Amino acid sequence: MPVQFYLDNRPNKKDEVPIRVSISIRNSRLVSTVGYAIYPNSWDSENQRVYPKFKSVNRLNATPKIINDRLKAIQLHFDKKALLATSKPSLEELKKDLSEITGSTRHRYNISEEKTVLERFDDFVKEGSSIHQWSPGTLECWNAFRGHISQLGTNIKFSYFNEQGIQRFINHLRNDSQMREVTIKKHFSNLKWFLGWAIRKGYCQETAIEKYSARFLEIQQPIIFLTPEELKRLYKFQIPSDGETVTLKRYDGEEYEKTVSNSSSLGKTRDLFCFCAFTGLRYSDMAKLKRSDIEKKALLSTTKKTHERLIIELNSFSRAILDKYKDEKYPDDLALPVISNQKMNIYLKDLCELCGFTDTVTKVFIAGGTRKEEKYMKWELIGTHAARRTFICFAISMGIPPEIVMKWTGHSSYNAMKPYIEIAEKVKENAMNTLEQELINTIYGEEQDEENTERS
Repeated sequence: MPVQFYLDNRPNKKDEVPIRVSISIRNSRLVSTVGYAIYPNSWDSENQRVYPKFKSVNRLNATPKIINDRLKAIQLHFDKKALLATSKPSLEELKKDLSEITGSTRHRYNISEEKTVLERFDDFVKEGSSIHQWSPGTLECWNAFRGHISQLGTNIKFSYFNEQGIQRFINHLRNDSQMREVTIKKHFSNLKWFLGWAIRKGYCQETAIEKYSARFLEIQQPIIFLTPEELKRLYKFQIPSDGETVTLKRYDGEEYEKTVSNSSSLGKTRDLFCFCAFTGLRYSDMAKLKRSDIEKKALLSTTKKTHERLIIELNSFSRAILDKYKDEKYPDDLALPVISNQKMNIYLKDLCELCGFTDTVTKVFIAGGTRKEEKYMKWELIGTHAARRTFICFAISMGIPPEIVMKWTGHSSYNAMKPYIEIAEKVKENAMNTLEQELINTIYGEEQDEENTERS
C-alpha cells in the first residue's frame, strides 16, 4: 500500500497525538502529518481511521467525519498517483501534493496564478465529489449555491467574506421573497463548508466565517410518518391493475379519478417501504442490503451515513418480505428488488394516494421575512425516510426505551430522538383519552342499561 496512517508516539500537552502519514511511491518516501491531532482512544488502528462513533476527537472539537474525509482524500490521491507513476517522484513533488490536500503551510509552494472564488469553488466541488461520491441531486444543489455566489460578482475574491460580506450574502438570499429561511440556513452552512475548505487549503486568509454566528427564523416542521392504522392499510393494500380507474377523495371531500399505472413497481415500493418501517433502516442501507447480511434472527448493517455496525432483530413481517424475494436473483447478491430513491418517492406518493392518506398537513414557514402557510394532503409529503420515522415513532409509543431504539437505528445523539419522543407522548396521550372514553362507555353504559331495565 503506498499510503499508511498511524499515530505518533509523542502526545502533546493536551494528551493528543498527531496522525502521521507514510507515502511510498517507487522508492520515494515522505513521512509527515495530516494536520490533525486526536485522543488516542478514538483511533482505529486496524482500519487506519478515526472511530465514527465519537462526536469530537480533540480539544478543537474536530469530528471523525472531517478527519476521515481528509485521510480518504490523501489515500485516493496517492493511490492513484502510485498506479499511474512511471518514474520515481521527487520528495518536493510529494510534499506539494500533500500540502494541496491538507492546506498545510509547512510545505507551501508558490501559486503562480490566483484564482477567483468561483474557480476555487469548482475545485472544491470536484474534490468533494471525488471523496464523498456526491449524487447528481447533491451536485445540483451545489450548482444552485454557486449561482447565488456568482450573483455577488464573477471575479469576487475571498477577501469579500469578512463579517460585513457574510451578512450581505445572507441579506442577498433573503431578498428572494420565495426562498425559505430553512433554505437560507442551508446555503449559509454550505458557505461555511466551502470557506472552511479554502482556509485549510491556504486560499482564503479571511477567517471571519469561523466565528460568525447567524440567526435564522425557523419554525419546527411536522414530522411525516404513518400511524399504525395507516401502516396496516398500506401493508395489506391490494394494488389495482394497470389501466384501472379508481375514484378518490381530496381532504375537502371532493371526488376525483386516478388511472393506475406501474402497478408492479407500486407493489415493490410497498414492500420496500414496509421493510424499512419494520426494521428502521434508512433507504440507503436497505438498498445495499445483501443476502449475506441476513442471519436467522437478525440482519447486520453497516450504515452508509455513519459507518456504524448495527444488529437489527427480524420480526415476522420483515422476515416475510425477505422470504417473498428469496428466490429472485439481483445484482451484487442484493436481498431486495431495489428501486432508485427518486423513482421510489414518486411511486410512494402514488401508492399512498391510492391508499387514501388525505389528512391535512399544514406547513408554516418564513420566506422573505413573512410568515406563510401551505396545506398538503399527507400522501403528497410522504417520502422513503417516512418509513424510518414510522418505525421510531411506533417503537417509542409502545414504551420501548429510546436507548434500545437508538441501538436499532444507529442514532448517536439523544437530542436526535427528542422530536420522536414528543410525538410518542402525544400518541400516548391520545391513546389514554381513547381508553378513558371506552371505560366511560363500558362502566357508565352498564349503569344506564340497569336503570333502563329497572324502569321497564
